[in-house]
Amino acid sequence: MAFVARAPLLTLALASLSYSAPFVPLAPRAVALDNVSQLRPEYDYVVIGGGTSGLVVANRLTEDPTINVLVIEYGPLGAQDGGTAVPGLPVPDRYKRDYVSVPQPGLNNRASPVYTAAVVGGGTVVNGMFFNRGSAADYDAWEKLGNPGWGWNDLLPYFIKSETFTPPSADIAANYAGVISPEMSVHGTKGPVGSSFSNYQYPIIKNFFRGWNAIGLATQPEPNGGDANGAIYGPISAMAKNQSRDDASDAYYRPAAGLRDNFHLITEQTVTKINLDDMKRASSVNFVARSNTTMTANTSVTTAYATREVILAAGAPHSPQVLQLSGIGPKDLLSSLGIETLVDLPGVGRNFQDQPSMFLQFTCPMTIPYFSGSIVAYIPLQNMTSNYLQVIDRAAAVDPKSLFPADCDSSILAGYRAQRDLILDLYASAHATVQEVAWSGGNTVSNALLKPLSRGIITINSTDPTAPPVFDYRTFSHATDLDTAVLSIRKIREWMASAPMQEVGPVETYPGANITSDADLVAAIRGFATSTWAHPVGSCSMMKREYGGVLDPELRVYGVEGLKVVDASMMPMIVGSHTSSTVYAVAEKAADIIKAAQNATPRPLLATSWPTTRPHIPAAGSIVVRALISTALCAEHLPNCFPHAAQ
Repeated sequence: MAFVARAPLLTLALASLSYSAPFVPLAPRAVALDNVSQLRPEYDYVVIGGGTSGLVVANRLTEDPTINVLVIEYGPLGAQDGGTAVPGLPVPDRYKRDYVSVPQPGLNNRASPVYTAAVVGGGTVVNGMFFNRGSAADYDAWEKLGNPGWGWNDLLPYFIKSETFTPPSADIAANYAGVISPEMSVHGTKGPVGSSFSNYQYPIIKNFFRGWNAIGLATQPEPNGGDANGAIYGPISAMAKNQSRDDASDAYYRPAAGLRDNFHLITEQTVTKINLDDMKRASSVNFVARSNTTMTANTSVTTAYATREVILAAGAPHSPQVLQLSGIGPKDLLSSLGIETLVDLPGVGRNFQDQPSMFLQFTCPMTIPYFSGSIVAYIPLQNMTSNYLQVIDRAAAVDPKSLFPADCDSSILAGYRAQRDLILDLYASAHATVQEVAWSGGNTVSNALLKPLSRGIITINSTDPTAPPVFDYRTFSHATDLDTAVLSIRKIREWMASAPMQEVGPVETYPGANITSDADLVAAIRGFATSTWAHPVGSCSMMKREYGGVLDPELRVYGVEGLKVVDASMMPMIVGSHTSSTVYAVAEKAADIIKAAQNATPRPLLATSWPTTRPHIPAAGSIVVRALISTALCAEHLPNCFPHAAQ
């Protein structure tokens, strides 16, 4: 059996540990220490969040055996069960947090879900696995906002670094010649994350491509090369050899755990606060067991000390919450809750973005599984309507002041104006997408608006860190988003009416072919759209401070020493794509930024004296150690601590 065959490797992994507590199995081929007293008195880096970005940064930092890193994660280590490993199966509820937004006036006062992962590996464990990048212009817009080093040419090496790309099988390549490019120059072949294509595709998908081509949208064979527009057959984050999901835990944590005793992970913990010293330097992190559903005076709190930096990677929904609880954020908000304002940053929680989505229904003579790959159309505004310049002019005429509260800080308005001008430039481009249409061959056509002009906000309304923050997408607060939503439905109808799609015989059942006027379509959209495509970003934006930014181009929080944010909350403008591959690239770049700063400065000394005894939380989470006995990892792969994703 595999366990016996890998016993020598297990012995090697366990021998590298410095702990003497008994080992308790947590998940297949994993080991747990169930005691926070096993934490070291201090670490070089404390990472808040063991999702995608947190694991990438922790892995890269611990490549240096002299650097010690602790990752604190809210969720458990996943069991690699069918609901996560097998594409398309329902994800177990225990790996998700179920939040909802406040009622949205733009959606007839309906609330929308806020999708947040609660598992080591974060969103890459629970997402739809589409592994695409935005267009070059999306990232160049970040740089134009005042972020040197964050354009497409700067990020492309990190997209490549994170990926092991496997071309499609000979059968798929032959059947989709001209649809999938054999070009390899923009792909990685030695990275941690497997990127590949499904080995089978339903023949009806050819109608998808022929239909879009018939109405003027070309096929884009290489969507990850900087022009993500057209009809696309894209890769997914899956291991080519067995078609299973490849998530951040598989790619960046499990191969290293047990081999690196300088990489610690503690799970099922809630971070309550980042502590700043008298010099406003982030020096430590407080956390409690996730089992605490409310904070009381008797709640046992553990403190992890960081001698170099605290790295915040709690995700766009939660990173602003942690900052606000720590006294970093809008002064008026913090004062209203009795929190001392250590750094007044109005942009913390502002600029929150996601991609509103709609799900149209059609009858179809074939019954196709809901999930069958990554077949999408990415549509620039120019392809949505010949009147695209009028749409842009109407958007430009909207006064930004009308979109924000009267007391909104002037920096927020300045930053929004700068973003709006860049977004409208993208709207005018044939190389920047505005609409995504995803279809698997079944009755549902998914439709998302990838570059909305509306902006939301995330705020705390309690000093209790176990309470969720308040999420307000402010969906359709900018009227142009409704204009593009109407255009998007009309475009789907045009595609469905094409001769190739009519071969399939679809009939629209919702919102219904009888809904034709703009006014009726707007009413329908308000009744069935949702605020999210599960791509939350922007809530701790990398922008100039005078633009309401939270981070500088080195990802440092303004006004604080030793604190960086490395997750999707840093994105100042959402890209025209799904976001997981971008998060990987951002985190890879962030790790290099951190390493460069580390090499430039000596390890600082903390002024704090260590406690002789540390708080203990009974049965509170785990320091998880991976015993590498998986059949996917062989001895020859150990030097790089990464699975061979290409086989």
